[in-house]
Amino acid sequence: MNKHKTWGPAGWPWELELLAVVFVITSLAIPIWLEMQHTPDPEELSLVERAQMERRAEQATFQDQVTFFWAVGIVGLYVIHLLMAYSAIDQISTSFSHLFSPLIFSIITYIRLLGLEDRGVAAQIVTGNPLEILFWVLGVLVITLLVARIRMARHLLRFKHIEWDVLTPSRFDGSLLSDLAVTLRPLVYPSRAYRACEEGILIEGWLYVLPLPFSSIQSVEGVRRPNFTSTSQFYATSSKSLVRIQMSDTKVPIYISPSDREQFITYCNRRLSRGVVTLARDTSRGDDE
Repeated sequence: MNKHKTWGPAGWPWELELLAVVFVITSLAIPIWLEMQHTPDPEELSLVERAQMERRAEQATFQDQVTFFWAVGIVGLYVIHLLMAYSAIDQISTSFSHLFSPLIFSIITYIRLLGLEDRGVAAQIVTGNPLEILFWVLGVLVITLLVARIRMARHLLRFKHIEWDVLTPSRFDGSLLSDLAVTLRPLVYPSRAYRACEEGILIEGWLYVLPLPFSSIQSVEGVRRPNFTSTSQFYATSSKSLVRIQMSDTKVPIYISPSDREQFITYCNRRLSRGVVTLARDTSRGDDE
């Protein structure tokens, strides 16, 4: 496989995007479809039911406006989802937006189905029971995580031909919650292992991968305690074994926590030094010519 494609941007996560689109469509279409299916024949209704139906008809204008604003809000949220995902998709294989958008749109679907009772439509799907809501949320989360895992496994196929010189697991200890929780990212993107070869570094999580080619890395160094209030990207599970990776194209550092920190740093710096020497040779040859 082409080296640029292997270490290049992950591409759009179509698996997760399809899941988000499914919930967008259900939140827009299912309530309207159920309401249309529930419209009864006036000849089959009693006088009381007819009076109730006429009363609801008088309120239809307001309800139509509510439906319109729901549609505008849902479409607006989807556009925001696309913008957020697009801004991060050139780095990590699974964006924050793609992980949580299916849950958000599924909750909107639930709320809209529950609100059909106020319009005289018995959805017979949701009841508003707290246990039912819990199962709904957990079910959507499980589906999303499974799809994200499939997406990650498919992306890892890019690296199946690479022989890794360094493979070290991420260090796990209590500092994940006590120190790193304030940055939020380590809780959403906990790391699993770190790999390194002649071409670059691969950060592997449970639901994502983040390739970092050495051609884009400026420095790799160990740190004792970073400034957690600064803008940084943490793909770490411990604050006691942190490694700071500074990229050439951004000022925002990346922090990881390999168990074999010294071995990892030594290998990366040796590779970076070799790359600098090679670049200097190529430059001198060009000047001579």
